[in-house]
Amino acid sequence: MRFFILLLCLQSAAVAAAPRVVVSIAPLQELTAAIMQGIAVPDLIIGDEASAHHFAFKPSHMRLLQQADLVVWIGRQFESGFSRVPEVLPRSTQQLELLPALGITNGDGHIWYSPALLISSIEIIVTALTKLDPGNQARYRSNADELVKAIAQWRLDALVQWRNQQPRFITDHAFTTHFEADMGLKAIATIHDQHDNHGGFKDLKRVETLLESNPAACLVTLESPVSPLAQNLAQKYRFEIVDVLMIETNTRHPTATVQRLDQLNAALLACL
Repeated sequence: MRFFILLLCLQSAAVAAAPRVVVSIAPLQELTAAIMQGIAVPDLIIGDEASAHHFAFKPSHMRLLQQADLVVWIGRQFESGFSRVPEVLPRSTQQLELLPALGITNGDGHIWYSPALLISSIEIIVTALTKLDPGNQARYRSNADELVKAIAQWRLDALVQWRNQQPRFITDHAFTTHFEADMGLKAIATIHDQHDNHGGFKDLKRVETLLESNPAACLVTLESPVSPLAQNLAQKYRFEIVDVLMIETNTRHPTATVQRLDQLNAALLACL
């Protein structure tokens, strides 16, 4: 009996000692939670139901950030409001901004759609967690190795799947560039460089010229509903609109990070 009481006390102490981690968006929560499995669950600021690019902080979000030991986000220009996060965090809070940590400047922030960038991000997050919580280093490492193995295998399988195939697609904003680079694919065009930041009539003519010479099978999007401009283009050029987040995949892998890769892959397969 004393043994079980001691074991419970040790487990409680381990939970209490776990670092308080806050992440910006759901894909980062899924990634970080997989690394922290069996230790703690990171808190989330921006859920899937909200846009990271048009998000307003609430007092409850600020309290979460100020109580955190580690805050993980994509980039100051990617998540709305996070440009000021470093100003409000206590000095004791460790900050992890992934885009600069990955050496990416002024680019697509959707790093969770790149197996290669996911694997690099895992290593960066493990390093940050181990610095905060060296007592759980072995658990972080074991979880990370398992996740890296799953992502690497997914990438190999996807490369075989895409061999000698090229989907005919456009995107409503630049969110597939890292996936394209990893898989050797190429979008015909992107309507908006950064979500609703459209380049005007001249840029629209550029997109239409590309579509006339290289017709698309579909428009791939993360937005629901898509912009009126995207809808008009789809009607004019008779291609399908595919919402990545609405796709149900047949994956058996329990990790949400791998499931998101499957969703985008399935969306692009619909554009063959």
